Amino acid sequence: MTNLQKIKRLYSLSEEQNYGFSDIEIAELEVRLNVQLPEKLKDYYLTLGKNEEINYVHNRLLKPDQEIGFSDDRYLVFYEENQVVAYWGIKEADLKLPDPPVWGNYGTTEDPDWVMEAKTTDVFFLLMAAYNGTLGGLKYNANSFSQIDGTVVDYIKENWTKVPEISWEKQSVYTDDFYEVISLCFDEQQNCTAFFVGTTDRERFDKMLDNLNVDWSYTSDEED
Repeated sequence: MTNLQKIKRLYSLSEEQNYGFSDIEIAELEVRLNVQLPEKLKDYYLTLGKNEEINYVHNRLLKPDQEIGFSDDRYLVFYEENQVVAYWGIKEADLKLPDPPVWGNYGTTEDPDWVMEAKTTDVFFLLMAAYNGTLGGLKYNANSFSQIDGTVVDYIKENWTKVPEISWEKQSVYTDDFYEVISLCFDEQQNCTAFFVGTTDRERFDKMLDNLNVDWSYTSDEED
């Protein structure tokens, strides 16, 4: 299963339907910037770029028409944090690669601090789909900002599959075949300090809430 297929499954999107920008819109972008987009970046825009739930509920994909552009230090910036305190891009020199690394700027425009966010563009979009999904993109979502008991963490490790390409020392993402996702955040001592879940399936959501002994800070049921 490709990462685009994983994202579609997670958001219950049809394999047959297109959710992206048009070839003309992307061609106009390439002319405006005088670049050829990397294969995986272009594929994402053409396939899923217009989907509201994946791309525009929390962190935000920049649209081809005038939003995407180069930073002063020549990163092609195409994604921004929901409060615009960080943004993500690809080094100009890497645009010739089919699936280049994605870097995040956690500094400022005047004093940038670029850190590699994902080793490939393809993985970056999977990461953002999971992250945005648990923060409102997926219809059923919940989070907790209380310290999570170690037995709950062990239960997750035993019953869900870790997604290593979008996990690291302080954040681990788990899934059940991409029908649901769980994201755990850890401090320096490896205590779980935040917990996020998301799915489009009501039955799966109820089962997670019932089986996970967590003091939820928020559940999407509060919006009903």
